[in-house]
Amino acid sequence: MTYTLTGKHLIAGDWVAGETTFQSEPAHGPANTFPVGTPALVDQAAKAAEDAFWTFGYATREERAKLLNTIADEIDARGDEITEIGTQETGLPEARLQGERGRTVGQLRLFASHILDGAYLDRRYDEALPDRAPLPRPDLRLMQRPIGPVAVFGASNFPLAFSVAGGDTAAALAAGCPVVVKGHSAHPGTGEIVAQAIDVAIKICGVHPGVFSLIQGGKRVVGQSLVQHPLIKAVGFT
Repeated sequence: MTYTLTGKHLIAGDWVAGETTFQSEPAHGPANTFPVGTPALVDQAAKAAEDAFWTFGYATREERAKLLNTIADEIDARGDEITEIGTQETGLPEARLQGERGRTVGQLRLFASHILDGAYLDRRYDEALPDRAPLPRPDLRLMQRPIGPVAVFGASNFPLAFSVAGGDTAAALAAGCPVVVKGHSAHPGTGEIVAQAIDVAIKICGVHPGVFSLIQGGKRVVGQSLVQHPLIKAVGFT
């Protein structure tokens, strides 16, 4: 076994144990113990994400692109670990996991490239019409802005490309929205290794740690608390 698991949640840069646990059910290989998420942890992660939003949401495109590219680098650096535990947990062949990892890092790098040119902001400007009848019109300006913390649900059938660092997470971070992920209990170890990569990338880039949290599932109330939390402004899932 080459991967190393903490068996903990990642809450705004801190690896946090849980009072109750569940066992993974891999297709083959060893089962591992993970903590069950709670509404209290959801609240903690959401509040940290809201705190992070007031800096990360106004970070430069270059800063966000650097984070996305660094996450991609750190995931690739753990490629063998991800493939090993991913095949054990899901039963998918190595080639499928390797291809899906390529898709995952490709999405991160694609969003990094996309935001650098600024076109996604959709800037618009209509000049004032002071002589318009019956009333004058002021100048009108439009620009896309991040909306706040986003919840992402890991997908059972895509342990990488639509899970912890998948397209939903990449898009949210690119836009300037912190992310709280609910990991899928079908592949919690794979999710944790990817979360480790994100955690390291955040530290390398000096980003507010509340930008990302991973709460393992194991109980339906975790997802319910997440989507109902008043600080969560959008939800992504497949």
